[in-house]
Amino acid sequence: MKSKKNLIKIFLMIITLPKGKKEIIGDVLEKYHVVGFASTLAQGAIDKSFTKDVMFCVVREDQVKDAILNLEDRFKSFRSNACMVYTIPIDSIIGVSNYIALTSGGVK
Repeated sequence: MKSKKNLIKIFLMIITLPKGKKEIIGDVLEKYHVVGFASTLAQGAIDKSFTKDVMFCVVREDQVKDAILNLEDRFKSFRSNACMVYTIPIDSIIGVSNYIALTSGGVK
């Protein structure tokens, strides 16, 4: 088994964007070796007409910075610039076999 120091870190990237824009962002993310991808529609608690697409993806650490910068540039092209992207490290919440599957091998 490989030592933990050699494993590539992965992050859960959460993206909030205007409804109907997830296909555009999905195309952008393909360049950054996104392994896992899921999206859902979020609705406002007070104003039910307020809806957003929320995307969840798994990204390797070496791709996070470039992906966020590219997404920020893409967000500027949306009329409603109420978008957000952030990452959460996935260190100790998954098992080794899942970790390796999500990183396509995950060893440097």
